[in-house]
Amino acid sequence: MDKIIAEVMGILMATGICVVLPLMIVWMVNKRKRHELDKKTEIMMTVLEKHPDLDPAEVMNKLDMQKKSTGNKSLKQDLLEKLLTGCMCLLIGLVLLFTHLFDVIFLGSKAMGVVGGGVVAAVGIAFIIYYFVGKRVLNNEIEAEEKRLNEQ
Repeated sequence: MDKIIAEVMGILMATGICVVLPLMIVWMVNKRKRHELDKKTEIMMTVLEKHPDLDPAEVMNKLDMQKKSTGNKSLKQDLLEKLLTGCMCLLIGLVLLFTHLFDVIFLGSKAMGVVGGGVVAAVGIAFIIYYFVGKRVLNNEIEAEEKRLNEQ
């Protein structure tokens, strides 16, 4: 009976991680982008209704609609995303490592789970180190960018 429960838990966990989690991430990202686009469209329509003589391209430039998605992040935001990614990878890696190490759940062989958890934890640690080193190295650039944004 315990073996059946362990197998069912393994299947449910694998399905949740490999199927449900990626689908939820894609759905949430698309929902956020759609919401941002709807807000910008509503603002643009309102501005053009009140001022029909304005150039729509100029309005779009002011709404930052033509910026690339990677170009509008500041250095500080990029570093904070690396820290978040590092913390998430470290947590997931430790959970995988300890659950396989202490025979709680198996998603394959014990050695594969321990090695996989160790690799994911190492990637998380690398992202966290990247955050702290990048914060120290890019401190002057981050301050200059914040001053420039505050002036605008």
